Amino acid sequence: MGGRGTSGAAQQVSAFVEHAVGAPLEFGIRAWDGSTAGSDTGSTLVLRHPRAVRRMLWRPGQLGAARAFVAGDCDIEGDLVGVMRQLGSMLGASWLDLVGAGLASLRTGLDRGILGPPVARPSAEGRGYRGPRAVRHHYDVGDEFYRLVLGPTMVYSCAYWPGGEQAGHGLAEAQRAKLDLVCRKLGLRPGMRLLDLGCGWGSLLLHAAQHYGVEGVGVTLARNQARLASRRIEEAGLDNRVQVRLQDYRAVQDGPFDAVASIEMTHHLSRSGHREHAAALARLVVPGGRVLSHELCVLPNGRKLMPSPFMLRYPHPDLRLETVGRSALLAERSGLELLDAENIREHFVPTVRCWLANLEENREQATALAGYQTVAVWRLFFAVGLLSFEAGLTGVQHLVYLRPRPVGRHVLTAQPSGYRRPRASEDPAGAPPC
Repeated sequence: MGGRGTSGAAQQVSAFVEHAVGAPLEFGIRAWDGSTAGSDTGSTLVLRHPRAVRRMLWRPGQLGAARAFVAGDCDIEGDLVGVMRQLGSMLGASWLDLVGAGLASLRTGLDRGILGPPVARPSAEGRGYRGPRAVRHHYDVGDEFYRLVLGPTMVYSCAYWPGGEQAGHGLAEAQRAKLDLVCRKLGLRPGMRLLDLGCGWGSLLLHAAQHYGVEGVGVTLARNQARLASRRIEEAGLDNRVQVRLQDYRAVQDGPFDAVASIEMTHHLSRSGHREHAAALARLVVPGGRVLSHELCVLPNGRKLMPSPFMLRYPHPDLRLETVGRSALLAERSGLELLDAENIREHFVPTVRCWLANLEENREQATALAGYQTVAVWRLFFAVGLLSFEAGLTGVQHLVYLRPRPVGRHVLTAQPSGYRRPRASEDPAGAPPC
Protein backbone atom coordinates (compact mmCIF):
# COMPACT_ATOMS: atom_id res chain seq x y z
CA MET A 1 0.00 0.00 0.00
CA GLY A 2 1.24 3.43 -0.87
CA GLY A 3 0.96 6.45 1.38
CA ARG A 4 1.01 10.20 0.99
CA GLY A 5 4.78 10.10 0.80
CA THR A 6 5.22 7.14 -1.58
CA SER A 7 5.14 6.97 -5.35
CA GLY A 8 1.74 5.40 -5.97
CA ALA A 9 -1.05 6.09 -8.42
CA ALA A 10 -2.26 9.12 -6.45
CA GLN A 11 1.14 10.81 -6.74
CA GLN A 12 1.30 10.14 -10.47
CA VAL A 13 -2.17 11.59 -11.08
CA SER A 14 -1.36 14.52 -8.80
CA ALA A 15 1.81 15.26 -10.79
CA PHE A 16 -0.15 15.22 -14.03
CA VAL A 17 -2.90 17.56 -12.77
CA GLU A 18 -0.50 20.03 -11.14
CA HIS A 19 1.61 20.17 -14.30
CA ALA A 20 -1.52 20.72 -16.44
CA VAL A 21 -3.12 23.43 -14.27
CA GLY A 22 0.16 25.08 -13.29
CA ALA A 23 -0.68 25.23 -9.58
CA PRO A 24 -0.59 23.02 -6.47
CA LEU A 25 -3.65 20.88 -5.85
CA GLU A 26 -6.32 22.40 -3.63
CA PHE A 27 -7.86 18.98 -2.88
CA GLY A 28 -6.69 15.50 -1.99
CA ILE A 29 -6.41 12.39 -4.16
CA ARG A 30 -6.98 8.85 -2.91
CA ALA A 31 -6.30 5.96 -5.26
CA TRP A 32 -7.25 2.27 -5.43
CA ASP A 33 -3.75 1.22 -4.33
CA GLY A 34 -4.11 3.06 -1.01
CA SER A 35 -1.84 5.95 -2.02
CA THR A 36 -2.81 9.54 -1.26
CA ALA A 37 -1.59 12.90 -2.48
CA GLY A 38 -2.54 16.55 -2.67
CA SER A 39 -3.99 18.87 -0.06
CA ASP A 40 -5.79 17.70 3.06
CA THR A 41 -8.74 20.10 2.82
CA GLY A 42 -11.62 17.67 3.25
CA SER A 43 -12.38 17.42 -0.48
CA THR A 44 -11.01 14.38 -2.25
CA LEU A 45 -10.83 12.99 -5.76
CA VAL A 46 -11.29 9.25 -5.23
CA LEU A 47 -9.85 6.94 -7.92
CA ARG A 48 -11.64 3.68 -7.19
CA HIS A 49 -10.22 1.60 -10.01
CA PRO A 50 -7.41 1.71 -12.61
CA ARG A 51 -10.19 2.01 -15.22
CA ALA A 52 -10.61 5.65 -14.16
CA VAL A 53 -7.18 6.57 -15.52
CA ARG A 54 -7.42 4.13 -18.43
CA ARG A 55 -10.61 5.84 -19.64
CA MET A 56 -8.83 9.19 -19.59
CA LEU A 57 -5.83 7.80 -21.45
CA TRP A 58 -7.98 6.34 -24.22
CA ARG A 59 -10.20 9.43 -24.45
CA PRO A 60 -8.21 12.41 -23.09
CA GLY A 61 -10.10 15.46 -21.97
CA GLN A 62 -13.66 16.03 -20.86
CA LEU A 63 -15.30 12.87 -22.24
CA GLY A 64 -12.86 10.38 -20.71
CA ALA A 65 -13.13 12.05 -17.29
CA ALA A 66 -16.94 12.15 -17.56
CA ARG A 67 -17.08 8.44 -18.43
CA ALA A 68 -14.96 7.58 -15.41
CA PHE A 69 -17.21 9.65 -13.12
CA VAL A 70 -20.50 8.35 -14.53
CA ALA A 71 -19.34 4.72 -14.44
CA GLY A 72 -18.31 5.07 -10.79
CA ASP A 73 -14.61 4.44 -11.43
CA CYS A 74 -13.94 7.74 -9.69
CA ASP A 75 -15.87 10.07 -7.42
CA ILE A 76 -15.48 13.36 -5.60
CA GLU A 77 -16.07 13.56 -1.87
CA GLY A 78 -16.64 16.90 -0.19
CA ASP A 79 -16.90 20.05 -2.31
CA LEU A 80 -17.77 18.74 -5.79
CA VAL A 81 -17.81 22.20 -7.34
CA GLY A 82 -14.55 23.27 -5.69
CA VAL A 83 -12.67 20.22 -6.98
CA MET A 84 -14.12 20.60 -10.46
CA ARG A 85 -13.26 24.29 -10.52
CA GLN A 86 -9.56 23.44 -10.37
CA LEU A 87 -9.82 20.39 -12.62
CA GLY A 88 -11.67 22.57 -15.12
CA SER A 89 -8.55 24.72 -15.42
CA MET A 90 -7.14 21.94 -17.60
CA LEU A 91 -9.63 23.02 -20.28
CA GLY A 92 -7.52 26.15 -20.69
CA ALA A 93 -4.26 24.22 -20.97
CA SER A 94 -2.64 23.92 -24.40
CA TRP A 95 -2.01 20.55 -26.02
CA LEU A 96 1.71 21.09 -25.39
CA ASP A 97 1.01 21.53 -21.67
CA LEU A 98 -1.10 18.36 -21.56
CA VAL A 99 1.48 16.33 -23.50
CA GLY A 100 4.22 17.62 -21.20
CA ALA A 101 2.18 16.73 -18.15
CA GLY A 102 1.55 13.25 -19.53
CA LEU A 103 5.23 12.64 -20.22
CA ALA A 104 6.19 13.93 -16.78
CA SER A 105 3.78 11.52 -15.07
CA LEU A 106 4.86 8.60 -17.26
CA ARG A 107 8.47 9.15 -16.25
CA THR A 108 7.50 8.37 -12.65
CA GLY A 109 6.26 4.96 -13.80
CA LEU A 110 2.50 4.43 -14.14
CA ASP A 111 0.99 1.47 -12.35
CA ARG A 112 0.70 -1.50 -14.70
CA GLY A 113 -2.95 -1.92 -13.80
CA ILE A 114 -3.73 1.31 -15.66
CA LEU A 115 -2.60 0.00 -19.03
CA GLY A 116 -5.02 -2.10 -21.04
CA PRO A 117 -7.65 -2.11 -23.78
CA PRO A 118 -10.42 0.52 -24.03
CA VAL A 119 -13.23 0.25 -21.49
CA ALA A 120 -16.88 -0.03 -22.56
CA ARG A 121 -18.85 3.20 -22.41
CA PRO A 122 -21.29 3.67 -19.49
CA SER A 123 -24.83 2.59 -20.33
CA ALA A 124 -26.10 6.13 -19.61
CA GLU A 125 -24.23 7.48 -22.62
CA GLY A 126 -26.28 8.32 -25.70
CA ARG A 127 -25.28 9.61 -29.11
CA GLY A 128 -27.07 11.29 -31.95
CA TYR A 129 -30.42 11.80 -30.25
CA ARG A 130 -32.49 14.54 -31.87
CA GLY A 131 -36.01 15.93 -31.62
CA PRO A 132 -38.51 14.23 -29.27
CA ARG A 133 -36.08 11.41 -28.43
CA ALA A 134 -33.48 13.89 -27.16
CA VAL A 135 -36.11 15.73 -25.10
CA ARG A 136 -37.36 12.47 -23.56
CA HIS A 137 -33.76 11.42 -22.83
CA HIS A 138 -33.38 14.49 -20.61
CA TYR A 139 -36.86 14.92 -19.09
CA ASP A 140 -38.30 11.43 -18.75
CA VAL A 141 -35.98 10.52 -15.88
CA GLY A 142 -38.91 10.39 -13.49
CA ASP A 143 -41.13 12.95 -11.79
CA GLU A 144 -40.08 11.91 -8.28
CA PHE A 145 -36.40 12.34 -9.18
CA TYR A 146 -37.08 15.88 -10.42
CA ARG A 147 -39.19 16.63 -7.35
CA LEU A 148 -36.22 15.78 -5.12
CA VAL A 149 -34.03 18.17 -7.12
CA LEU A 150 -36.40 21.02 -7.96
CA GLY A 151 -38.51 21.16 -4.82
CA PRO A 152 -42.28 21.75 -4.57
CA THR A 153 -42.55 24.32 -7.37
CA MET A 154 -41.33 21.80 -10.00
CA VAL A 155 -39.78 24.64 -12.02
CA TYR A 156 -36.77 23.57 -14.08
CA SER A 157 -35.41 26.93 -15.20
CA CYS A 158 -33.47 29.85 -13.77
CA ALA A 159 -35.09 31.31 -10.65
CA TYR A 160 -35.17 35.01 -9.81
CA TRP A 161 -33.77 36.25 -6.51
CA PRO A 162 -35.21 39.71 -5.63
CA GLY A 163 -32.53 41.70 -3.87
CA GLY A 164 -29.89 39.15 -4.86
CA GLU A 165 -28.85 35.83 -3.37
CA GLN A 166 -27.82 37.53 -0.13
CA ALA A 167 -31.44 38.61 0.54
CA GLY A 168 -32.10 35.22 2.09
CA HIS A 169 -34.82 33.88 -0.21
CA GLY A 170 -35.15 30.14 -0.60
CA LEU A 171 -35.40 28.33 -3.93
CA ALA A 172 -39.19 28.03 -3.77
CA GLU A 173 -39.57 31.78 -3.16
CA ALA A 174 -37.13 32.59 -5.96
CA GLN A 175 -38.98 30.35 -8.42
CA ARG A 176 -42.35 31.89 -7.57
CA ALA A 177 -40.75 35.33 -8.00
CA LYS A 178 -39.57 34.26 -11.47
CA LEU A 179 -43.03 32.99 -12.46
CA ASP A 180 -44.55 36.25 -11.29
CA LEU A 181 -41.90 38.29 -13.11
CA VAL A 182 -42.71 36.48 -16.36
CA CYS A 183 -46.43 37.16 -15.90
CA ARG A 184 -45.83 40.86 -15.24
CA LYS A 185 -43.47 41.22 -18.21
CA LEU A 186 -46.15 39.67 -20.41
CA GLY A 187 -48.73 42.10 -19.03
CA LEU A 188 -51.20 39.32 -18.20
CA ARG A 189 -54.73 40.29 -17.23
CA PRO A 190 -57.93 38.34 -16.49
CA GLY A 191 -59.50 36.78 -19.57
CA MET A 192 -56.31 36.66 -21.66
CA ARG A 193 -55.11 33.45 -23.32
CA LEU A 194 -51.52 32.38 -22.62
CA LEU A 195 -49.49 29.87 -24.62
CA ASP A 196 -46.51 28.26 -22.85
CA LEU A 197 -44.05 26.57 -25.22
CA GLY A 198 -42.07 23.82 -23.50
CA CYS A 199 -44.32 24.12 -20.44
CA GLY A 200 -42.57 21.58 -18.22
CA TRP A 201 -44.76 20.43 -15.35
CA GLY A 202 -47.20 23.33 -15.83
CA SER A 203 -46.02 25.65 -13.07
CA LEU A 204 -46.18 28.87 -15.11
CA LEU A 205 -49.68 28.04 -16.39
CA LEU A 206 -50.88 27.30 -12.86
CA HIS A 207 -49.39 30.52 -11.49
CA ALA A 208 -50.82 32.64 -14.32
CA ALA A 209 -54.28 31.11 -13.99
CA GLN A 210 -54.38 31.35 -10.19
CA HIS A 211 -53.01 34.89 -9.83
CA TYR A 212 -53.73 36.62 -13.16
CA GLY A 213 -57.02 35.01 -14.18
CA VAL A 214 -55.85 33.83 -17.60
CA GLU A 215 -56.73 30.80 -19.64
CA GLY A 216 -53.80 28.81 -20.93
CA VAL A 217 -52.39 26.10 -23.15
CA GLY A 218 -49.03 24.43 -22.61
CA VAL A 219 -47.16 22.10 -24.95
CA THR A 220 -44.32 19.68 -24.23
CA LEU A 221 -42.66 16.71 -25.91
CA ALA A 222 -42.00 14.89 -22.61
CA ARG A 223 -44.74 12.39 -21.74
CA ASN A 224 -44.10 12.43 -18.00
CA GLN A 225 -44.32 16.24 -17.91
CA ALA A 226 -47.62 16.30 -19.80
CA ARG A 227 -49.09 13.62 -17.55
CA LEU A 228 -48.09 15.23 -14.25
CA ALA A 229 -48.91 18.77 -15.41
CA SER A 230 -52.43 17.67 -16.38
CA ARG A 231 -52.88 16.04 -12.98
CA ARG A 232 -51.69 19.16 -11.15
CA ILE A 233 -54.09 21.31 -13.18
CA GLU A 234 -56.99 18.97 -12.39
CA GLU A 235 -56.13 18.91 -8.69
CA ALA A 236 -56.11 22.73 -8.69
CA GLY A 237 -59.61 22.75 -10.22
CA LEU A 238 -58.37 24.62 -13.30
CA ASP A 239 -58.91 21.99 -16.00
CA ASN A 240 -61.74 24.08 -17.47
CA ARG A 241 -59.31 26.97 -18.09
CA VAL A 242 -55.88 25.40 -18.56
CA GLN A 243 -54.66 22.39 -20.54
CA VAL A 244 -51.33 20.77 -21.35
CA ARG A 245 -50.75 18.86 -24.57
CA LEU A 246 -48.13 16.35 -25.65
CA GLN A 247 -47.44 18.28 -28.85
CA ASP A 248 -44.74 19.89 -30.95
CA TYR A 249 -45.04 23.66 -30.67
CA ARG A 250 -45.00 23.93 -34.47
CA ALA A 251 -48.26 21.98 -34.61
CA VAL A 252 -50.23 24.48 -32.49
CA GLN A 253 -53.09 25.71 -34.69
CA ASP A 254 -55.59 27.29 -32.26
CA GLY A 255 -53.81 30.64 -32.01
CA PRO A 256 -53.21 33.44 -31.97
CA PHE A 257 -52.88 33.91 -28.21
CA ASP A 258 -52.80 37.15 -26.23
CA ALA A 259 -49.35 36.29 -24.85
CA VAL A 260 -46.72 33.63 -25.49
CA ALA A 261 -43.97 32.37 -23.16
CA SER A 262 -41.03 30.22 -24.20
CA ILE A 263 -39.00 29.28 -21.13
CA GLU A 264 -35.60 27.64 -21.66
CA MET A 265 -36.53 25.54 -24.67
CA THR A 266 -34.44 27.11 -27.44
CA HIS A 267 -31.28 25.20 -26.44
CA HIS A 268 -33.02 22.06 -27.77
CA LEU A 269 -33.32 23.57 -31.26
CA SER A 270 -31.07 23.24 -34.28
CA ARG A 271 -29.84 26.30 -36.14
CA SER A 272 -32.79 26.11 -38.52
CA GLY A 273 -35.02 25.30 -35.55
CA HIS A 274 -34.18 28.68 -34.06
CA ARG A 275 -35.59 30.34 -37.17
CA GLU A 276 -38.75 28.23 -36.95
CA HIS A 277 -39.08 29.13 -33.27
CA ALA A 278 -38.88 32.86 -33.99
CA ALA A 279 -41.45 32.54 -36.79
CA ALA A 280 -43.79 30.55 -34.51
CA LEU A 281 -43.58 33.20 -31.79
CA ALA A 282 -44.72 35.84 -34.26
CA ARG A 283 -47.46 33.60 -35.73
CA LEU A 284 -48.90 32.52 -32.40
CA VAL A 285 -49.33 35.93 -30.73
CA VAL A 286 -52.01 38.50 -31.56
CA PRO A 287 -51.05 41.89 -33.00
CA GLY A 288 -50.26 44.05 -29.99
CA GLY A 289 -49.49 40.98 -27.87
CA ARG A 290 -46.27 40.26 -26.02
CA VAL A 291 -43.84 37.36 -26.16
CA LEU A 292 -41.25 36.45 -23.54
CA SER A 293 -38.43 34.15 -24.60
CA HIS A 294 -36.31 33.05 -21.63
CA GLU A 295 -33.18 31.69 -23.32
CA LEU A 296 -29.89 30.10 -22.40
CA CYS A 297 -27.19 31.61 -24.60
CA VAL A 298 -23.50 31.24 -25.24
CA LEU A 299 -21.25 34.18 -24.36
CA PRO A 300 -18.04 35.12 -26.21
CA ASN A 301 -15.70 33.38 -23.76
CA GLY A 302 -17.72 30.18 -24.00
CA ARG A 303 -17.73 29.72 -27.77
CA LYS A 304 -14.47 27.78 -27.89
CA LEU A 305 -15.88 25.24 -25.40
CA MET A 306 -18.98 24.54 -27.46
CA PRO A 307 -20.10 21.92 -28.14
CA SER A 308 -19.32 20.01 -24.94
CA PRO A 309 -18.76 16.27 -25.49
CA PHE A 310 -20.07 15.54 -21.98
CA MET A 311 -23.27 17.53 -22.54
CA LEU A 312 -23.92 16.00 -25.96
CA ARG A 313 -23.33 12.40 -24.82
CA TYR A 314 -25.11 12.56 -21.49
CA PRO A 315 -27.63 15.17 -20.23
CA HIS A 316 -28.30 17.17 -23.44
CA PRO A 317 -27.77 15.26 -26.72
CA ASP A 318 -29.35 18.12 -28.69
CA LEU A 319 -27.75 21.05 -26.85
CA ARG A 320 -27.18 24.08 -29.04
CA LEU A 321 -26.78 27.57 -27.60
CA GLU A 322 -27.13 30.65 -29.76
CA THR A 323 -25.90 34.14 -29.04
CA VAL A 324 -28.45 36.59 -27.73
CA GLY A 325 -27.77 38.77 -30.76
CA ARG A 326 -28.78 36.09 -33.24
CA SER A 327 -31.93 35.27 -31.26
CA ALA A 328 -33.02 38.91 -31.30
CA LEU A 329 -32.18 39.23 -35.00
CA LEU A 330 -34.26 36.16 -35.93
CA ALA A 331 -37.20 37.47 -33.89
CA GLU A 332 -36.97 40.86 -35.58
CA ARG A 333 -36.89 39.23 -39.01
CA SER A 334 -40.02 37.29 -38.10
CA GLY A 335 -41.84 40.55 -37.48
CA LEU A 336 -41.44 41.03 -33.73
CA GLU A 337 -40.22 44.21 -32.02
CA LEU A 338 -37.75 43.85 -29.15
CA LEU A 339 -39.06 45.73 -26.10
CA ASP A 340 -36.62 44.61 -23.44
CA ALA A 341 -33.59 42.38 -22.86
CA GLU A 342 -32.59 41.54 -19.30
CA ASN A 343 -29.52 39.49 -18.45
CA ILE A 344 -30.33 37.26 -15.46
CA ARG A 345 -27.15 35.14 -15.51
CA GLU A 346 -26.31 36.07 -11.91
CA HIS A 347 -29.56 34.39 -10.82
CA PHE A 348 -28.67 31.03 -12.33
CA VAL A 349 -25.65 30.43 -10.08
CA PRO A 350 -27.73 30.25 -6.84
CA THR A 351 -30.45 28.34 -8.72
CA VAL A 352 -28.10 25.56 -9.81
CA ARG A 353 -26.37 25.61 -6.44
CA CYS A 354 -29.73 24.84 -4.81
CA TRP A 355 -30.49 22.04 -7.28
CA LEU A 356 -27.11 20.46 -6.66
CA ALA A 357 -27.49 20.78 -2.88
CA ASN A 358 -30.91 19.10 -3.09
CA LEU A 359 -29.45 16.25 -5.14
CA GLU A 360 -26.49 15.76 -2.80
CA GLU A 361 -28.75 15.81 0.24
CA ASN A 362 -31.13 13.26 -1.32
CA ARG A 363 -28.55 11.26 -3.27
CA GLU A 364 -29.42 7.89 -1.74
CA GLN A 365 -33.12 8.28 -2.55
CA ALA A 366 -32.37 9.67 -6.01
CA THR A 367 -30.13 6.69 -6.75
CA ALA A 368 -32.92 4.30 -5.73
CA LEU A 369 -35.25 6.09 -8.14
CA ALA A 370 -33.02 6.65 -11.16
CA GLY A 371 -29.86 4.56 -10.72
CA TYR A 372 -26.25 5.39 -9.92
CA GLN A 373 -25.23 6.52 -13.41
CA THR A 374 -28.16 8.91 -13.85
CA VAL A 375 -27.45 10.56 -10.50
CA ALA A 376 -23.76 10.84 -11.40
CA VAL A 377 -24.69 12.50 -14.72
CA TRP A 378 -26.86 15.06 -12.97
CA ARG A 379 -24.28 15.78 -10.27
CA LEU A 380 -21.72 16.46 -12.97
CA PHE A 381 -24.23 18.38 -15.08
CA PHE A 382 -25.16 20.76 -12.28
CA ALA A 383 -21.55 21.30 -11.22
CA VAL A 384 -20.44 22.03 -14.79
CA GLY A 385 -23.44 24.30 -15.32
CA LEU A 386 -22.82 26.27 -12.14
CA LEU A 387 -19.18 26.83 -13.06
CA SER A 388 -20.09 27.77 -16.63
CA PHE A 389 -22.55 30.46 -15.55
CA GLU A 390 -20.27 31.64 -12.78
CA ALA A 391 -17.38 32.06 -15.23
CA GLY A 392 -19.46 33.94 -17.81
CA LEU A 393 -19.23 31.23 -20.47
CA THR A 394 -23.00 30.86 -20.76
CA GLY A 395 -25.80 33.24 -19.88
CA VAL A 396 -29.56 33.63 -19.53
CA GLN A 397 -31.65 36.32 -21.16
CA HIS A 398 -35.24 37.50 -20.80
CA LEU A 399 -36.18 38.81 -24.24
CA VAL A 400 -39.55 40.56 -24.36
CA TYR A 401 -41.09 41.21 -27.77
CA LEU A 402 -44.19 42.89 -29.16
CA ARG A 403 -45.99 41.88 -32.31
CA PRO A 404 -46.76 45.26 -33.91
CA ARG A 405 -50.25 45.95 -35.20
CA PRO A 406 -50.56 46.04 -38.98
CA VAL A 407 -49.81 49.36 -40.62
CA GLY A 408 -52.78 50.58 -42.64
CA ARG A 409 -53.47 53.70 -44.57
CA HIS A 410 -52.53 55.93 -41.65
CA VAL A 411 -48.91 54.79 -41.42
CA LEU A 412 -47.96 57.26 -38.70
CA THR A 413 -50.58 56.09 -36.18
CA ALA A 414 -48.96 55.60 -32.77
CA GLN A 415 -48.42 52.02 -31.55
CA PRO A 416 -47.64 52.32 -27.83
CA SER A 417 -46.30 49.13 -26.25
CA GLY A 418 -47.30 50.06 -22.69
CA TYR A 419 -44.27 48.13 -21.48
CA ARG A 420 -42.41 48.86 -18.27
CA ARG A 421 -39.87 46.44 -16.85
CA PRO A 422 -41.12 45.30 -13.43
CA ARG A 423 -38.89 46.44 -10.60
CA ALA A 424 -37.10 43.74 -8.62
CA SER A 425 -38.26 45.46 -5.43
CA GLU A 426 -41.92 44.94 -6.31
CA ASP A 427 -43.47 42.19 -4.25
CA PRO A 428 -44.34 39.09 -6.29
CA ALA A 429 -47.67 37.39 -5.76
CA GLY A 430 -47.44 35.72 -2.39
CA ALA A 431 -48.80 32.38 -3.49
CA PRO A 432 -48.30 28.97 -1.98
CA PRO A 433 -46.12 26.58 -4.00
CA CYS A 434 -47.78 25.62 -7.29
